Amino acid sequence: MDILNLKKKTIQSDLPPVVTPETTAFNNQSVKSLLLDWNAEEFSYYEKSRTWFLIGGAIFFLVVGYFTITKQITTALTFLLLGLTIYIFSLKKPRKIRCQITNHSISADTAIYYFKEIESFWIFYEPPEFKVISLKHKKPYLPLIQIPLGETDPILVRRSLLQFLHEEEQEEGFSDKMARFLRF
Repeated sequence: MDILNLKKKTIQSDLPPVVTPETTAFNNQSVKSLLLDWNAEEFSYYEKSRTWFLIGGAIFFLVVGYFTITKQITTALTFLLLGLTIYIFSLKKPRKIRCQITNHSISADTAIYYFKEIESFWIFYEPPEFKVISLKHKKPYLPLIQIPLGETDPILVRRSLLQFLHEEEQEEGFSDKMARFLRF
């Protein structure tokens, strides 16, 4: 008889627990509450004129020609591929993405950044061209994360983020400055 009771207890312990409204405990951290929601273009887009393409193409062909003449074929091929990549990306139009701030994360499209992984934030606001949230990751080897603000009020975004993150002034990266200068 003890063997039957033992077998019965083992079978019962393998079953999942019965969940009822009375036994369900809600954890406030697991409940996702939306604080702010907006749509924005994924990056700043600048219309490029025929002159922009002619000047850029001429520079790249001069560089590739120089490296070809000096018999640095690998470098020439690298710059040729770089020029082709820049050309393709210069034609790409931005798509609309959905951005959200919740009580535990900030998201842009399908990327989710949890506040526990972010060290600080800064808002770059230079309308009409440059309006982004810059997030500094706790892992120092990761680059700054930039999330577009679109037409959202930066004061509302700042108030929402200050509840969870430290605000720390950041410098715009050299490559970002150059991209804006070149209207890329």
